[in-house]
Amino acid sequence: MLFAFLTGYALLSQPDNVVAQPPPAAYNKIMLKACCTKIAKDIRRIYFLSNQNGKMKLVVRGLYTRGTALFFALRLRNRSSLTYNIDSIGFFVMQKGVHKQPPLRLSRLAPVYVYDSAVRVNGLGQVTSVMVLPRPKLVRGQRLLIEVSEKNGGRQLQVLASPFILQNARLI
Repeated sequence: MLFAFLTGYALLSQPDNVVAQPPPAAYNKIMLKACCTKIAKDIRRIYFLSNQNGKMKLVVRGLYTRGTALFFALRLRNRSSLTYNIDSIGFFVMQKGVHKQPPLRLSRLAPVYVYDSAVRVNGLGQVTSVMVLPRPKLVRGQRLLIEVSEKNGGRQLQVLASPFILQNARLI
């Protein structure tokens, strides 16, 4: 019991011959920042994940992995003279609709770390940010939706990523 008190591991409801396992390691913020700076300087690796609404464009530049973390390099490009104020960038697990039914949002994934968070994109400008997520478990018929919405506006950008794309993430 002294071991449980000093280390913080719970030994309750375990037999005497079972050793307590440490909790899963938290993401190291220094390692995440180093990986994100490397990713932000990297070239575009994915050319088919993008969406455009008006003169606003969302591009997934690359998808990387390290351990149980997924790194998404996102670029928002504004080709209009109006400023695009970002309300939220969301990651959702979507279930494919059956027989002409719309797809269902099953859960929202919270980012573990955000590098160079984008709050707004000035007119005729672009912003690159890197989002770190825990690797989701996607089964058949599920997709990962990346959604960027504008404050008080109608320019909403969405990109769907299949499980195949997530499995083929580049190691960093």
